[in-house]
Amino acid sequence: MKEMSEELLTIVNNFPRKKVLVIGDVMLDKYSFGRVKRISPEAPVPVLLLEKEEYKAGGAANVALNVANLSPQSEVHLFGFTGEDFYGEILKKLLEEKKITCHFKTNSLTCVKERVIGWTSGQKQHILRIDKEEISKKIFDDKIQEILDLAKSADIIIVSDYAKGVITYDLMSYLHPFKHKIFIDPKPSNKDFKAIYKNAFLITPSRDEAVLMSGYSEVDEAGYFLRKEFDANIMITIGKDGMKLFPTFKENKESLDKIYIKTIPEESFEETGAGDTAIATLALALSTQKEKSLSLFKNSAKIANMAAGITVKHIGSYAPTFIELQEKISKTTNVQ
Repeated sequence: MKEMSEELLTIVNNFPRKKVLVIGDVMLDKYSFGRVKRISPEAPVPVLLLEKEEYKAGGAANVALNVANLSPQSEVHLFGFTGEDFYGEILKKLLEEKKITCHFKTNSLTCVKERVIGWTSGQKQHILRIDKEEISKKIFDDKIQEILDLAKSADIIIVSDYAKGVITYDLMSYLHPFKHKIFIDPKPSNKDFKAIYKNAFLITPSRDEAVLMSGYSEVDEAGYFLRKEFDANIMITIGKDGMKLFPTFKENKESLDKIYIKTIPEESFEETGAGDTAIATLALALSTQKEKSLSLFKNSAKIANMAAGITVKHIGSYAPTFIELQEKISKTTNVQ
């Protein structure tokens, strides 16, 4: 087990100084915390006594934040749409504090996901979520050349699709020459997903997304179908059960056509942001070696799983740091 930890640490130690391009639906996550002591006399709903509010990067912005935290001295560029409003300014400030270069077009509403969380009967629980968003086709037009120049020099391109209108067929057509380094966090509600995800290097659907994208209810069948359909490596995240990786190649006849990575049990489990952490970590890990191998894929998936394990122990989205990931790997004895 010690040898395995050292092998994983060798990969993680090569995370710093990457050049990463992130494109997608950027969001601001707002958390309103308080205590519930009574039911409203006006309607049968809880009354929350607000105690504090917190703001965190969400969507593609959270992916960029994960990359910046996990790759010290990295150069992270983020393209997306916000509004010229209070929430847009908060989001930009959160990202620029982490030295993420924001290439935002401000001709849209800033997408905000507000989660109301209250203490009631000694337990903390989600009471309500309020979404403020604008779903429409969003075109970068004047930023395309800038995107292409960065795509050419980037070590990694991460496409974070939440089906709010940013990830389109036209955009992905421009990026096609760089498909060998494109990682996609997909959203099957994007009506063009069958065309725009094809030939990416790696796609990371959740279990539910894989079912919707493939039409198969069983994870393995879904993984095999998606690998063939998109001619891409597929990693399906399955929550507390870990993740399954379906690589596109075999090194020999005995090679496995799927790799199952179990989750290391955690005391608490909050799935918000775990997918963002997983794709950021997996992309960084796979970029550490030019020549890809099944061993690298397996170790990268293990590292991504451990990074997501740090995220799920926090309320709301959380971006682990490079040091936290190193420490977790060093302390973990049951890597499988």
